[in-house]
Amino acid sequence: MNLRRGTTAPGKVDLTMVHTLKALFDTGQVSKAAERLGVSQPSVSQNLKRLRDYFGDPLFVRSGNRLYPTPRAMALEPTVARLARDIGLISQQPEAFDPATANRSFIVSFTDIAEFMVLPRLGSDLLREAPGCNLLSVRPTIQRMQEALEQGEVDVAAGTLHGTDVTLRQQRLGEYTFVCLVSLRGRWARKPLTLTDYRDAPHVMVPRTSDAVDPIAQRLELQGVHRRIAVTVANHFAACSAVEQTDLLFTVPQHVAGHLAKLFHLRVVPLPIDLGTVVTRIVWHERFHHDPGNLWLRKRVERIYRAVVPQQKTLLAQ
Repeated sequence: MNLRRGTTAPGKVDLTMVHTLKALFDTGQVSKAAERLGVSQPSVSQNLKRLRDYFGDPLFVRSGNRLYPTPRAMALEPTVARLARDIGLISQQPEAFDPATANRSFIVSFTDIAEFMVLPRLGSDLLREAPGCNLLSVRPTIQRMQEALEQGEVDVAAGTLHGTDVTLRQQRLGEYTFVCLVSLRGRWARKPLTLTDYRDAPHVMVPRTSDAVDPIAQRLELQGVHRRIAVTVANHFAACSAVEQTDLLFTVPQHVAGHLAKLFHLRVVPLPIDLGTVVTRIVWHERFHHDPGNLWLRKRVERIYRAVVPQQKTLLAQ
């Protein structure tokens, strides 16, 4: 660390010299500085000589049994104090995360389905295990997800998350399939849903801001099937309300369909086409991989997800 290059000696000021200066400022004596640093008096004297040679200044002069700083040393004191404080902060071991006494905000980004299925249970865990912490759910676009995780604007994200940056840490949580929700009072509740029906009927859709592509539309397109989107809404609850009163079809993940059907007058019916399965995952940034609080949060989200998403397959992040 090159504080200032002197005219009499080459080299740089190292950490030992910084600590020596700080100890001499604080104690005013070589013996007490050595005791504070846990070294011998000759070591402190040698470091003081190096400092004097480097700065071309006595730095400390003796008066009685005490050393007093010269004007040059006094000018250095604020910088030395700041450096010593910063070095101390760097040297500290990270504190373990104790949820019972922790006081911090956890910020998550879930799809609205994940928010519906996971967030209430996660909130319950926080209230029980980490009463001093609070939970905030946000939803940046997939294009901003990497930046939001890197900057700490989001601790973890969870969902399908198609198109997330490959440099992000991620863990596979499970897989799900799709079914269709129809109104109990509509035509589709009384007859099997054929592929022709599915293709020609009006559909309601919720745009997926947390994915680069819509996995449903992508799979349908690969099989040459094109839906007629008649209504587009912002969330699954508005979509279910629309379906309840119409003959709209709503394609949803199987694990959430039963819950939504109970909240609205809806029926779950099989899709007349196999769309395969979709992977759900949890994502976080490398910067916070070893953060104890982030790790605690990830484990809670993982446990809850595995309880609500079927056909789990585990792939631990390396």
